[in-house]
Amino acid sequence: MIQFETASMRAAARAHVESLKWRLAVWSVFALGAALALSSFAAGAAWLLAVALSMGFDAMLGSSYLNARRAKEQRTSGALFVWGCAFSALVFSAMPLYLVAQGGGAGRVLGVLMAASVFVRVLLFLSRARGFMLIVGAPSVLCLLAMPFLPIEAAQSNPLQSALAVGCGVLAFLAYVVRATLYQNAMLERVGAAHAQAKQEQQLAQAKCSEAEEANRAKSEFLTVMTHELRTPLNAVIGYAEILREDLGVGQSDSVADAERIERSARHLLGLIDRILNYAGADAATAGAIRAVDVRALLEVQVQSFLDDMNLAGNRVSLLVAPGAEQTLSDPVRLGACVAALLSNAAKFTKQGLIAVTAERQDNHLVVSVSDTGPGIAEEELPRLFAPFSQIGDVRTRAEGGVGLGLAIARRSANLLGGDISVRSELGRGSTFVIRLPDAPPTVATARAA
Repeated sequence: MIQFETASMRAAARAHVESLKWRLAVWSVFALGAALALSSFAAGAAWLLAVALSMGFDAMLGSSYLNARRAKEQRTSGALFVWGCAFSALVFSAMPLYLVAQGGGAGRVLGVLMAASVFVRVLLFLSRARGFMLIVGAPSVLCLLAMPFLPIEAAQSNPLQSALAVGCGVLAFLAYVVRATLYQNAMLERVGAAHAQAKQEQQLAQAKCSEAEEANRAKSEFLTVMTHELRTPLNAVIGYAEILREDLGVGQSDSVADAERIERSARHLLGLIDRILNYAGADAATAGAIRAVDVRALLEVQVQSFLDDMNLAGNRVSLLVAPGAEQTLSDPVRLGACVAALLSNAAKFTKQGLIAVTAERQDNHLVVSVSDTGPGIAEEELPRLFAPFSQIGDVRTRAEGGVGLGLAIARRSANLLGGDISVRSELGRGSTFVIRLPDAPPTVATARAA
């Protein structure tokens, strides 16, 4: 079956249409040879006229097919074009058979050369579309198979005409061979150039990849060194703010409030720094090893850490761990980071609602879901939800703050554990984030490579 929408079929059709003038020139030489072999210029001219008209009609159908853009139009115009080409091939094949039967020895040689030249052209120039090649080349093949069974009549031309007729056939056949050779050389040159360009691009990509890996290592080393320098002063600020708040008297409520603001701001800044460092991979070397994890205990610890924020927003919290999901093999550091990011996101955007955390086992995978009854996420926003430093929603949503790294860190941690995170959400109906992790997580080396 011919696939008219494929690039190979369109390329074969373009090659067939663009070679119209050249084929007319070569077949004019064949027509002259046929006229000499049959001693009838009228026969040669009539055949050439019939072939020219059919080929011109094919070219019109081919142009319509190549200009079609919709699939239905391509199929309709392509089918007309293919059957038009088959009809032209039948018209062309009439002359070689007639030459073999009526042209004597010279006619037999000329007829064989004509059928063979068409077969060579179809085989070389239309091979990219097998179905098209078979339909157009079938008449010439049938001619070659039928020629040995045709009776040979006495020659109708003198020896000079016979020699000239054979010479025309040889000349036209050589024209086909030379053009095929040039076509093959041009194609090999294009293939060689494309191969060289691909090799050069591959080398360039490898060089860029090496540079990127080196830059990433330098970045990780820099962030690892800066971790202590950034966290230490912030921890000092938090500590002094707590001391000031405790030392201030009851009558200094304004100063107490200022100390609390200093502490909250410092903790917020420390959390942002931790998220950036975690996403950059500076903590990868300190991540825990794969071991048995108590899923219920891990989830309870994470829920407890956000319980104050959830209660402050008037949210109810539920935790359900299904039988069979209490234990798993995983990295508790990364698994905890995944759950914490999702709980932080739910606690931030859900007001006076419900946040549900569930764990179950499905098809040798641990599935942890965090659902909320928050504002939900529009469908068009979902593709960029896990992009780093990306925030979605309107101004009210952005007012909640953050740098857009929580979900990116969660997905990255899940990927390092051999799993992934998916989301289902609808505006006004809340969101559900699902962590799906395999029971056989990757090794530490594989995780770091990922």
